[in-house]
Amino acid sequence: MVEIVLDKNLTTDKKGERKDVDQETVDLSLSSKLDKKLQEAIELHQKNQLIRAKKVCGQILSINSQHTSTIHLLGLIAFQENQPQKAAKLVQHAIKLDDTRPAFYRSLGSILQHLGQLQESINAYQCVLSIAPNDHKTWNDIGHLFRLLGKIDQAYTYFQNSIAILPNYSAFYNLGLLLQERGQLEESVAHYKESIAINPNLFQAYSNLGNVFQEIGQYNEAYSYYQKAIQINPKYFEVEMNLGILCMKMETPDEATKHFQRVLQLNPKHPEAYNNLGLTFQQQGEVEKAKFCFRRALEINAAFSDAYTNLGNILLKEDEGINKAITLYNRAINVDPNNYEAFYNLSYAQHYQGSFEQALQSCRHALLIDPNQAKAHINYSMTLLTMGRFSEGWKEGEWRWKDVAFESEHKRNFPQPLWDGSSLTGKTILIWLEQGVGDQIMFASLLPKLQQQARQVIVETGKRLIPIFQRSYPDIDIVPAQNPPDSLLLGNSIDFQSPIASLPQWCLPDEVSFPRYQIYLEDCSQKTTMLRRKYQKLAGGKILIGISWKSTHNSAGKLKSTSLTNWESLLSQTGCFFVNLQYGDVKQELEEFTQQTGIEIYCDEEINSLESLDDFASQIAALDLIISTSNTTVHVAGALGKPVWTLLNYVPSWRWMIDRSDSLWYPSMVLFRQGCIGDWSSVFQSVHHCLKNFLQSLSKFNEDCPSGN
Repeated sequence: MVEIVLDKNLTTDKKGERKDVDQETVDLSLSSKLDKKLQEAIELHQKNQLIRAKKVCGQILSINSQHTSTIHLLGLIAFQENQPQKAAKLVQHAIKLDDTRPAFYRSLGSILQHLGQLQESINAYQCVLSIAPNDHKTWNDIGHLFRLLGKIDQAYTYFQNSIAILPNYSAFYNLGLLLQERGQLEESVAHYKESIAINPNLFQAYSNLGNVFQEIGQYNEAYSYYQKAIQINPKYFEVEMNLGILCMKMETPDEATKHFQRVLQLNPKHPEAYNNLGLTFQQQGEVEKAKFCFRRALEINAAFSDAYTNLGNILLKEDEGINKAITLYNRAINVDPNNYEAFYNLSYAQHYQGSFEQALQSCRHALLIDPNQAKAHINYSMTLLTMGRFSEGWKEGEWRWKDVAFESEHKRNFPQPLWDGSSLTGKTILIWLEQGVGDQIMFASLLPKLQQQARQVIVETGKRLIPIFQRSYPDIDIVPAQNPPDSLLLGNSIDFQSPIASLPQWCLPDEVSFPRYQIYLEDCSQKTTMLRRKYQKLAGGKILIGISWKSTHNSAGKLKSTSLTNWESLLSQTGCFFVNLQYGDVKQELEEFTQQTGIEIYCDEEINSLESLDDFASQIAALDLIISTSNTTVHVAGALGKPVWTLLNYVPSWRWMIDRSDSLWYPSMVLFRQGCIGDWSSVFQSVHHCLKNFLQSLSKFNEDCPSGN
């Protein structure tokens, strides 16, 4: 605030010469008159009656053109009339006439700060201190300016000096803010609390305390301080915003919604509030409301990059929404070329559109903005692997361990060094399994390669895979995973350790290096024989075909999945006995399908794939053909060497690559791909045609080998 003072030095001339008594009496009378006029002008200024105030100032200057306090006041009026350049010249003129007045320098400092001339403002405030070195407010103001200039050490010193002269809430607050920006959060909290102790109504300090505690994850403390700030100033919409963001983190979207709506009551044209409200609606599954909010944010601010990105994220999940999403991501980037999220999501969308080179380019842009974003490296890896650029792709895939969510879910803490591809001759290596069962089975095809190199291979895995792995790899020590790990796995007798999905970077540098084992998992022959006889008896000589039609994968499951209605024509094929291989409880779905179509799919209630993967493997091995979407079923079938037809969405998982009908991982597999996004009809037409040919060839084979397995 610019300080206004009354001039008290009117009884001596500029040179300070003594006047005679009669002249002094006249001057005193004139001085008293000018004092009253100046006081009148000040009061008018304080009432915001600026025109009248200027008129009175003109009357004073007509009597004394060098009346410094009046010139100073005219400078303040000019500043209030949004004429900062004129204001600065007037105050500088007052200082030229009288350079002993701290208030003049303070006013000049404030005006220059408004003009963005921060160093010049500091110089003006320094002049205040040369006259009044114990002016704690000026020490604080200079500290604030140094902070704005990024001169943190100088700012810190000036705030400390202000407090040393007189402990004051403003300097404590500013010091807390500076320490918060430096990441010294504990010290920051202490200084904010000092400011509140002096001024309990300093709502900004409560708000910043809330910000600090939110940053360090102490959400309840943050919530409490935000509430105190609002109690003091119920119209402080910035705190309502922060409370809404906090409630989103606390997973209380209903309360977050209320806070963002309160912001919009206080400020109806707040685009960030609409954007955040859209995010809460999206979190609650209120997609249409979310879209409305993002669009409203963009109506208010057409240059709101994040709102374009968020609207794109919603449209990306809608049928035929991928092109619209890409358009929005590009708009976000046009507005803000440094929008990492927009480039990241654009890369994701372009990948699933099949524009792989563009996806790589967008991902590279994202990584130029933030090279340490693990998710972008992972996306980059997936696209490279899809394109068959294995060496680059495996390397980028190692960034998954820098993704906090992935690392916390999958990381196993073993003391041995990670295998770096060096010689395993005479060495023992521990392999631990990560990700889903399908991935574990697929990467298990690399275990024989390790056996050829190492003295001993140890594999730690989940209990569902232990029976089939022990049978398939009798020379490998298969150990059940537990927490903490088996103590035998922590000793120095083991030379290296590696997650199984990290093996390809050393074992599969190119397409030629894939092992191409026809069979590498071994089912329980006794169980398989029993199940085959059972199914053959039920089928009455028909071909045994296992089917699975959907995936429960969190992100890609919808794209990968079909509906049983898509299968109706195929399941009507004569000469086939269809067996359900879909994991999970699908009893009601099967019953409804049978009621609608009259087609029965046999469901073996003795087999529970979620409980016994070994039984599930025998069930698959007992069949003649497996037809399934991309899920665990096809991995088991492929590893057993069974004929398996895998139905793929337009851009499937990286492992199935592009533009090929075979699989590098499973020689017995045939891939059927969508021709465009969402087009399952052409896939089933191709499958139906191939099934007719398969039935003819298999029928002849079964005539020659009727008890074949």
